[in-house]
Amino acid sequence: MAMSSTSSDDACKISMLWNWYTINTCFIAKSWHVKSKGGFAGSCIGCFFLVLSAQWLHRVCREYDNAIVLKQQKSQTYIDRVGLNNKSDEESPASSTVAPNLKSGAPELHALGHSWLFAPSQDGIYPNILQHMVRTGLFTLEWGLSYIIMLLFMYYNGYIIISCILGALVGKFIFGYEPLSLCDVREAGASDDRKCCG
Repeated sequence: MAMSSTSSDDACKISMLWNWYTINTCFIAKSWHVKSKGGFAGSCIGCFFLVLSAQWLHRVCREYDNAIVLKQQKSQTYIDRVGLNNKSDEESPASSTVAPNLKSGAPELHALGHSWLFAPSQDGIYPNILQHMVRTGLFTLEWGLSYIIMLLFMYYNGYIIISCILGALVGKFIFGYEPLSLCDVREAGASDDRKCCG
């Protein structure tokens, strides 16, 4: 009888309602079974740094994109200076991105026609295949991390949620300090979508 009460006392406390459980809480996997106050404090600190690292990764993704753009802009400037670029100002990517050349009149048909996938525009700046693979890997890490954080929120534990919110606050404060830019079509080539609209 004592054994059954002990085993039930050690069972995971999981609630789909807001709770303040500390001891015997479980998160994501059976191996994350908190059995002491120190372990729970460590879990809160870990969640704080998990969200902080997500904000860091978000900034790294933007900085990598910006570095690709700056590198290609510098190489284009060099080509312009040595006179190898014969395009007129009207044909330059900066001016052509203001009014993209739509093959169909309706933007909906252009988007759903997938011409942007099979015949991408020559305007703007594109990463090379290695850079695109790195960008894809970084995005996948960021995407996976965001879902892990979402799963932590779904345990409705007040302490864990507060730890995650504080991690987002501190992370945004540290890694979110950067020049502001307008969400403008003319700047679409030089401004990343996550920075502009995310």
